[in-house]
Amino acid sequence: MSAEERLYSLAAQLKMLEAYLNDLAAREATIVRFIEDSRLTIDAIRGLDAGKGEGEGDEIHTLMPIGIGVYAHARISAKDKLLVSVGSGVAIEKSRDDAIAYIESRANELKNALISINNQKQELQKRIEGIRGEMNSIMQQISQERQRG
Repeated sequence: MSAEERLYSLAAQLKMLEAYLNDLAAREATIVRFIEDSRLTIDAIRGLDAGKGEGEGDEIHTLMPIGIGVYAHARISAKDKLLVSVGSGVAIEKSRDDAIAYIESRANELKNALISINNQKQELQKRIEGIRGEMNSIMQQISQERQRG
């Protein structure tokens, strides 16, 4: 394989690796959002008792988003049960403590996935830098050959 062919091959590899790196960065951003949503959800569950007013019984008055910045007044029964989605369109009734434990468990899984993605990104960045270095060497070699010839 000639130096120019090798250079084109490396450029194609570099483009593919950079696209994969961008994909990993997008996944990382999504996971970070999910982890933040988990934290906010746990805070909201813990704050349900704080939302009860004096003399209102077991109901909490709140606002419920119904879309594009529109809210409706709603009442939440202060029962200790919440519906938690467990995937595939299935929701299970759980106590507040069990719901929090489930969410924390999912957040920990997401944190592990985030660590894995960061490790993959670091490995990819090393490979990308190696390819760029090799491409620079080949370009210098080609330039020197053209100056001689």
